[in-house]
Amino acid sequence: MTSSKDFEIDADELLELAKDLIRIPSIYTQEAEISSYIYGRLDEWGVSPRRIPVEGHGPCVVAQIGDEGFPSIVLNGHMDTVEVMAGWEHDPFGAELEDGRLIGLGALDMKCGLASMMVAFRALAEAEPTKGHRIIFQAVSGEEDNGSGTRTLIQSGEFEGAEAAIVGEGFGGLSAVTHGRRGGAYYAFEVKGQSAHGATPNLGKNAIVDASKIICALEKSELAVSNALRSDALELLRETQTVLRIAGGGSSLSVPERCTIEFMRCTIPGGRTDLRGELKSLVQELSLECEVDIRFKGGPGDLYLPYLTNPESALVRAAVASITEYTGKEPALVCGVSEADDNLISQELSVPVICVGPGELGEMARYHRPEESIGVSQLTAAAKVYCSTVNRLCGT
Repeated sequence: MTSSKDFEIDADELLELAKDLIRIPSIYTQEAEISSYIYGRLDEWGVSPRRIPVEGHGPCVVAQIGDEGFPSIVLNGHMDTVEVMAGWEHDPFGAELEDGRLIGLGALDMKCGLASMMVAFRALAEAEPTKGHRIIFQAVSGEEDNGSGTRTLIQSGEFEGAEAAIVGEGFGGLSAVTHGRRGGAYYAFEVKGQSAHGATPNLGKNAIVDASKIICALEKSELAVSNALRSDALELLRETQTVLRIAGGGSSLSVPERCTIEFMRCTIPGGRTDLRGELKSLVQELSLECEVDIRFKGGPGDLYLPYLTNPESALVRAAVASITEYTGKEPALVCGVSEADDNLISQELSVPVICVGPGELGEMARYHRPEESIGVSQLTAAAKVYCSTVNRLCGT
């Protein structure tokens, strides 16, 4: 296998590719055009891409090098973005370059990472063929919509034989390797009261009033904090929770007999996942008038388990060594706070997985915010890091 330092990356070509991706609107469910563009570029490069249909989204694009039957290393990145948020001063699809920063929707999340992965994959394809491994590139749709594209690839067997996966979400940029992530557990509280005329509320049981008591109690919940794991903000990793939605009542002058609360808890690796016992005790202590059913939601997108890839694994060590080689600084090992496709890969396949790529920290980390931008100096280094990490894994 070629040594990591022999991989040549054309920085100008990579930047133009990133600009092209940003200029193509690809808000989730609307990925067909960018999928066709990526398919065409991979086809031009001679790597025989394939389209994998995804219900409700544009197709994923998959390509591989190496022989069937060998264990595979997966490079996974998503094509879709969130919607255009209020507050943009630049054209979100303009891909403008200012003071070394590329500005546009998806610049951070994650079209620059995807461009770096594409160029790295081509460099790997042009190098001496991998011995005993396949390298698989996946451009997925629907990541911002419950991971629909990666779920589809998992279900259709596109990860078969995978021994490691690298997701190109670069939270923190090349100063960090995300080797774990919090999960997300979702719950619904169904509060069942009793209707009465609104002028005689004492004759009813107000479901909204009792639901509000549950919300206030949830705000006082004790949340777990890790003893050692750090978040991508380099703080101790801790649980958080959010009340997502409350709905109840009607248009008539009646005591509301039903109210629903939707609630989620971001859980940490090694911590609790199913909190129904804790939540049931919380409700019982309130001595509410209404009945309350608590449902642990388990459908697609309702449960992302936390994960932690061993820091001594070949995958983490290869990524750390590669980043150190190309940046001159050893990256921090961190856990991501938001759910992403690496949760699904670990959860469904038990495959060692990390996130690494171009990204930002602090005020520049404008993920899901207007005026999203990224320092373009990271792109070439990220491409070389992908090549080197794969190269080291094939060497082991």
